[in-house]
Amino acid sequence: FSLMRSISHALENGARVINMSWGSNTSSEFLRTAINYAQSKGAVVVASAGNEPTGKKMYPAAYSGVLGISATGSDGELWENSNSGNFISFSAPGTAEFPIGYKGPAGSYAGTSISSAYVSRALALYFTKHPGATADQAVKALKNSATDAGTAGKDSSYGYGVIDAAALRRLLN
Repeated sequence: FSLMRSISHALENGARVINMSWGSNTSSEFLRTAINYAQSKGAVVVASAGNEPTGKKMYPAAYSGVLGISATGSDGELWENSNSGNFISFSAPGTAEFPIGYKGPAGSYAGTSISSAYVSRALALYFTKHPGATADQAVKALKNSATDAGTAGKDSSYGYGVIDAAALRRLLN
């Protein structure tokens, strides 16, 4: 219920991008309805793919229209613990240095939560530069900017490609 209310609150306050850096292997009609509502209001919904390489769908990343994000490691290749599957839309850097740790000390962290936040930030910057853009236009621009990786075209590891520093420059220029 709190998650659904947070989506409504974000939309009421002008959010154009909603990042969901969490997931479950269980689908929920209640959550699907909330996401459909966000999409109907013009928001782009971005979600992490999961930190276990099972190949199984994770929700909300696997819902229709949600951008499911896998993670790359510091070498630019798919991170060893990143989930993959036909629900992956994009991949992005999944490593970061944090001055304050999550349930632990400061230091290096990795995961698809980081990569989904990276893509959400890219979209937010795009909307700042193009305030009149629709959600579909922003996603199309992201696709056109992505750095292709893995199998040519869309694949189950990187989706349409990696949103890395080069892709971000292409998106914003």
